[in-house]
Amino acid sequence: MNPAVSTGGRSAQRTSIYLHRSVRALPLTRTRLWTALALALTIFLLIAAYAVPIMQAHSDLANVFLRWADIPNDGWRQVAIFPGLEPGSGPLVPIPTFSQVSEGARFALILGIVALLIIARRFSLFRNLANFLIVLLFASAIVNVFFDSFQLQSMVFGQIWLRQELLVWLLMPFVSLLLFMLPQPNIAVGISWMLLAQVYGFLFSVLRFVFCLGVLHYTGLLFMPLLWFAFGTLSDLLFLLFFYSISVYRASGHLWGVRSTWQSQL
Repeated sequence: MNPAVSTGGRSAQRTSIYLHRSVRALPLTRTRLWTALALALTIFLLIAAYAVPIMQAHSDLANVFLRWADIPNDGWRQVAIFPGLEPGSGPLVPIPTFSQVSEGARFALILGIVALLIIARRFSLFRNLANFLIVLLFASAIVNVFFDSFQLQSMVFGQIWLRQELLVWLLMPFVSLLLFMLPQPNIAVGISWMLLAQVYGFLFSVLRFVFCLGVLHYTGLLFMPLLWFAFGTLSDLLFLLFFYSISVYRASGHLWGVRSTWQSQL
């Protein structure tokens, strides 16, 4: 029996175990880790230092899209965000109460529930999600009926939106560090993915914000739970995962090459 091999097939001379094969080919070096951490910290500090101008740019761009979409806005008011990271700007878009919404908006809610019921019945893959969205719409309808005079101020909605997105923008560099910098064989490509995700997250936030304001202006709070679920923080997570899937696909092609065995051979 070889004395260098202990029971269980493990080497008595080896002091560490092999990396898992899923990360064995990744270019994990101290230089790369420190560079990624320094870049993430730099982006974090820049966003914190220029939070007010960034939020103002968010409001200015949103105002342009509001005009293009012909959504009425009576101006912008300063709103408190976080101590040291304020003020932001909230829009003054009219949002009707349930008693003021049109019959078309109420009918759209019914159509939405019917459409989700059809999807749940025909496509088993989306059944749980469709049922969850139906519950949200039913709950929204019931709450609006009992509190038909409640009115959400668009300025408050803008304040909540900026608080949420500012936190996302501050945390995104460290998430991007793990998703884009470490798996990429080329450090410059990893930096590009990090910066692209940061810029896209800002622009995507503006578009979602304007879309939600438009829906709230025409339908009141009927679709509010659905809007917040679909276009809130979940949207930021989904676009990051979408970017991550593209990044990993391209990185794996460089690390392992294109596997022809996955292609059908006729």
